Amino acid sequence: MQTKVALKNSTKSALLDNKVYEALTKNPYLKEINFWANLREHSSGYVFFQKNWRQKDGSYRNETIYLHKLVAEKFIEKPKGKARWFVRFLNSNPNDCRLENLEWSTFSNLVRNTKKIKNSTGYRGVVKQGRKYYSYIYVNRKAIPLGSFETAEEAAEAYNKKSIELFGETNSLNKIPKKKK
Repeated sequence: MQTKVALKNSTKSALLDNKVYEALTKNPYLKEINFWANLREHSSGYVFFQKNWRQKDGSYRNETIYLHKLVAEKFIEKPKGKARWFVRFLNSNPNDCRLENLEWSTFSNLVRNTKKIKNSTGYRGVVKQGRKYYSYIYVNRKAIPLGSFETAEEAAEAYNKKSIELFGETNSLNKIPKKKK
């Protein structure tokens, strides 16, 4: 079962597992800071709590708590190793903080599973040089050239094929329009 938590600045709700919600609502510190009444949606879509606390010397201390990070730190075992760990949303919905939707992830895996593409071709792993399109994929921070192509779509297909071969189905695969016959 799941619990929907209303957000202060949005019509959207955060989703939590019932057992997670019940455990967190019993947390004395979260009660003290009025955590649940002040959950908001960040401009990037994350659910968070933020408050400025006035200090005795007149300065302010800012406290920010991201709901997905709080849930992962309390309820999901962090993998061992020296890697820096981030919390990833498996369904790409930052309001869905249910345990089944969160996992610890390395930064490279996190990026590989994002849909955002910031380049002029509109395809991940594709660049235009002169009249040709070139496709590259990165593995362990090393670029692997996949060839040159006449169209951006052909280069994007090459990227997708190699990405599936190396990493399986991820959210970073290029969406290529079907060709009209």
